[in-house]
Amino acid sequence: MSEPTQHPGRPRRGTSAAGVLRATGVFVAGFALAVTALLPWAGLTAEFGILDASLTHAVRGVDAGAGWFVLGAGITAMLLGVLGAARSWLFTGLAILPGAVAAFALAMFLADPRDLVGRLDFQVSGLLRVHPTIQYGWFAGLLASVALAVLAATALLRRR
Repeated sequence: MSEPTQHPGRPRRGTSAAGVLRATGVFVAGFALAVTALLPWAGLTAEFGILDASLTHAVRGVDAGAGWFVLGAGITAMLLGVLGAARSWLFTGLAILPGAVAAFALAMFLADPRDLVGRLDFQVSGLLRVHPTIQYGWFAGLLASVALAVLAATALLRRR
C-alpha cells in the first residue's frame, strides 16, 4: 500500500504528540488569559500620611470594556486549542489572533482618554496622596497574551 501524499499548505489529518502538547499549551494560556479578565487591572490608591495607611479602589478587567475582549479572546483560544488537539495544527496556530486581540485590548485599557480625570495624581504634602496604579491582573493578562501568541506561532512554524 502506498501512503497518501501530503499536499503543501494543507494541514495533516492527525496530530503528533508534540502538536497535542502545543495545543494543550494554547488551551492553558487561553484559560489563563480568560481568568485574568476577572482580576484587578487598575486602581486608585489613596495614601494617608498621618495614619500611615493606604486605601485602594480596584477595577477588574470585566468592569471595563477591554476586559470583555480579553475574556472572549481567552475562551476563543481555549476552543482553538481543543480543535488543534483534535483536528489539526492549523487551529492551534490560529490562536495567535486572539492573543493579538487581547494584547491590543490591554494596551487600549491604559490609553483610554475617557478616564483621564480618574487617573490624575493628587497630593497634599505629608497628608494625602492619591494616584492611579496598575494592578497585577493587567500584567498577568499581558503575560498570558504574549505566551499565547508565542505558543501559537510555534505551532505555525513547526507543523509536526
